[in-house]
Amino acid sequence: MNKSKVMRVLVTIALAISTFSGFSEVVAQQQTGGLVHQIQGNWTLVSCVNEKNGEKFDVYGPNPKGSFMLTPDGRFSMIMLRADLPKFASNIRTKGTPMENEAVVHGSAVYFGTYAVVSEKEGTVNLLIDGSTFPNWNGTTQKRTMTIVGDELRVTVPSPSIGSGTNYLIWKRAK
Repeated sequence: MNKSKVMRVLVTIALAISTFSGFSEVVAQQQTGGLVHQIQGNWTLVSCVNEKNGEKFDVYGPNPKGSFMLTPDGRFSMIMLRADLPKFASNIRTKGTPMENEAVVHGSAVYFGTYAVVSEKEGTVNLLIDGSTFPNWNGTTQKRTMTIVGDELRVTVPSPSIGSGTNYLIWKRAK
């Protein structure tokens, strides 16, 4: 075999090895029921706490309501809101008073789109936002860290829409 052929074979082998190593994490996830499979399903919000400079507060109050759905085909939707949102005196959603509208905007967040597990080892999941009640997120990719502990899904939001600190969410698998 001439030197040129040997080099082509070695390059081909090196490419095959590097390509395989990039897919090994995905294969491991599929074989062991990794994070991508563990997070799928329907979840109910238990808590959403923001922490900044050692201080904590409940973003959606002490008894938040919420739903987080992650489908096997890579779609998600997330709804979070305060349990004490005011009813509109007019009984018409589009005719809320400025105070009623402000309470709803401050006390809720909804977004949906697609998701992908980026790193099984680090629990990194990217959410590609198709639509949100916070329009600044539309079309953006939001990084989350997710871990499963029993039937709880713990989600860390390093850049929350409230502007500062870190949000820590706990979801319980819906039954």
